[in-house]
Amino acid sequence: MAALSYMQRRSSGIYEFRKRLPLELAAKPVPPHLRSRLGELVNPATGLFKRELTVSLKTADHKLAKRLDLREAVRVTDLLALALRLMNGGALDEGAGHPGTPSPEQIEADTITALLEADEEEREEGDPRRHEQTPEERAAWPDLTDPRFGKKGMAEGHLEALGEHIADLLREYREALARRNPEIVRGELHTYLKARQLPIDPSSPFYRDAGLAVLKGHVKAYEMMGRRQAGDDIPTPQPSAGKGPLLSEAYDLWQKGSPARGGKQSSPHTLREAERAVRYFTQWHGDLRLGDIGKEKARDFRNALAKMPTRMTDKQRALPLRELLAGDLRAHEPVHAASVNKYLNLLSAIISAAEKEGLVDAVPGFTNPFKGLALTVDRRGEDGRRAPFAEGNLKAIFGTGVYAAGKRPEGGGGDAAYWFPLIALLSGARLNEIAQLRIKDLRQDAETGIWLFDIGTEGGRAIKTASSRRYVPVHPELERLGLLSYRQSLLDGKPKGGDEASLWPDIKSADPFYRSTAWSKWFGRFLRIEAGVTDSNLVFHSFRHSFKRMARDAGVLEETHDALTGHVGGGGVGRGYGGGLGLKALADAMGSIMAPQAVRALPKWSRRGSRAVRQRKAAKE
Repeated sequence: MAALSYMQRRSSGIYEFRKRLPLELAAKPVPPHLRSRLGELVNPATGLFKRELTVSLKTADHKLAKRLDLREAVRVTDLLALALRLMNGGALDEGAGHPGTPSPEQIEADTITALLEADEEEREEGDPRRHEQTPEERAAWPDLTDPRFGKKGMAEGHLEALGEHIADLLREYREALARRNPEIVRGELHTYLKARQLPIDPSSPFYRDAGLAVLKGHVKAYEMMGRRQAGDDIPTPQPSAGKGPLLSEAYDLWQKGSPARGGKQSSPHTLREAERAVRYFTQWHGDLRLGDIGKEKARDFRNALAKMPTRMTDKQRALPLRELLAGDLRAHEPVHAASVNKYLNLLSAIISAAEKEGLVDAVPGFTNPFKGLALTVDRRGEDGRRAPFAEGNLKAIFGTGVYAAGKRPEGGGGDAAYWFPLIALLSGARLNEIAQLRIKDLRQDAETGIWLFDIGTEGGRAIKTASSRRYVPVHPELERLGLLSYRQSLLDGKPKGGDEASLWPDIKSADPFYRSTAWSKWFGRFLRIEAGVTDSNLVFHSFRHSFKRMARDAGVLEETHDALTGHVGGGGVGRGYGGGLGLKALADAMGSIMAPQAVRALPKWSRRGSRAVRQRKAAKE
């Protein structure tokens, strides 16, 4: 936003900053208790928000005006964000005293460290042009010289230019500090606050104190750089080892996983959940060093999580945790204890990874603050357990227009609406395992001739656990219904990517690892509205439960149907042919599982609905 220009020139030659207020604010009434806080945005004659904010830049110099315009853009953008937050019920008094807010001394120290680190890197790496230019291009830079000691260090001309630059900056920032005016570091202050999830409220005392701290840090850092220019060995101050790394730093380490071949790497879904846990904690307590968290803060955070609503609107999701919980949540069901425990366990894992690397060895008596804090989950009388579909439910599902009239809803991904429930019911596969299948993942085994689903991670796919990697023979009923004909129809259409293309070209997802996200929402509506199955315990995953029940009814051994569904039980399921179970044995077991009557009564799949979806898609394009 700060890169945009809002500068205009008046007839007098003086430049001004002009920016329209967002529609959510423009000409809207301002609550009386906010008028003084947001006075610059308020028309005093009407008590309404202005439609446009105009600020004189007080200069006719175009170059200076551009600098002032960019600074004003940062200030006004944050002022408007504050207005929107307060109008949406955000708290008035945040800043100093907010849990996890750094002291001015800490802000000053952080600023010095950041500036001296950048200065040290420049001195070590030298003029970046010498790393980037070819010999021919280097000829265009007559001032470019090598330090004559490998590719590290600074050339004399670079050192001289840097010294002049530091002297100019020190003079400018000292003058600003003498006037106690931190305007010159407004951009750096906002960057610091945003990186630490701290509120930006230009009218709060904390905002000014933090700005002065950043300004003092700049002055001291430039003074230390000047001593480096004179040849003094001035080391970059390091954070106190006695407190360990910041939680955000520990998360960065954890998310990289093990570098060893075969080392554990977290799935994209787990990484998203962990990022959310760290973000919530930072919003509640700040980005603390691990040694500063402690059991008390961890318990307080756990209790805050327990108050979160289980389903949130987009507007609620955009709120920081403290603002979210400060709102009226009486109409919302609180989050389940299992979800709270999930976040606690992820935070515990992040800190455990830092412990393994010795990053908290210097913290006296350190213990993982999140261990042992999990809530006890009461399953007694719980009606939230997933259940298998009854015969009547299956009859309702497979009696809808998708199966009886060849309908192919766009939200259901065309033929995916037809095949996903059938494959889940007759293979026990998870929804996302099905959604990620490529054409080549539905294939015929060269040795036995058996058709199978190849469920794994090749081609950028994701699986839940290591035991989920498996071969699943195609149920005879799926072959009868025309699954192989459907596959061939895709190949006949010569898809881009050949057999590497998706088996479900019409499903949409922004996340390649979770292609089922939007489809899952469609199926929820389809199940409740179209099929009329309203029991909240019955969801898409119920097809997997139904398959397990059908396997047991058919007398299939637990080890065998665990191999088919990718469960950890049954002695552990290996990749090859089910940990000792041959593909032929798995196919025989699959053939012994009788499909429900509602499925056996279905006619074969037809390309009619598929063709209609393609035509609609082509018309839109």
